[in-house]
Amino acid sequence: MNERFPDVDWYCDRCDSHLNNQSNFDDNKYLWKCTECGHKNSISSTNIYDSKKDYWSGNR
Repeated sequence: MNERFPDVDWYCDRCDSHLNNQSNFDDNKYLWKCTECGHKNSISSTNIYDSKKDYWSGNR
């Protein structure tokens, strides 16, 4: 299956777990429920940041 966002690392907004490594992770889904904490994360282009610093400061 092709990735929608190749080379993008996804992290849980609640617990910061690396979502890409979670079993059956698929960035073609628009929501991903973290297998570590159960938080539903939005998987979309509006949630791609250059760094964690940019994420925390709200910079794109």
